[in-house]
Amino acid sequence: NTMAIAMGLHPRCGNEDTLWGRLGEKLTSADAVRQLVRIAGELGREVATGKEAREIYRLGEYWDSADEALAKLGYPPNRRPGQRGFLHHA
Repeated sequence: NTMAIAMGLHPRCGNEDTLWGRLGEKLTSADAVRQLVRIAGELGREVATGKEAREIYRLGEYWDSADEALAKLGYPPNRRPGQRGFLHHA
């Protein structure tokens, strides 16, 4: 997540990411969020509000196909059988 923040990406965290902090201390989800907020601040990044995060991750939006979802989210399309090389949406 620290590298993602440094590269300008939008990281997320949760209890499934890690259960342990320093020196074997248990890390709660709230602790993990506080840690990422601190790291973001140290790297000069603002933290999104809940509303902004839902917009960034486009939660609650639905599309008709996986290909449409990939295009809307900025990912390359699925490869077709035998297809090679760089992929982009037409």
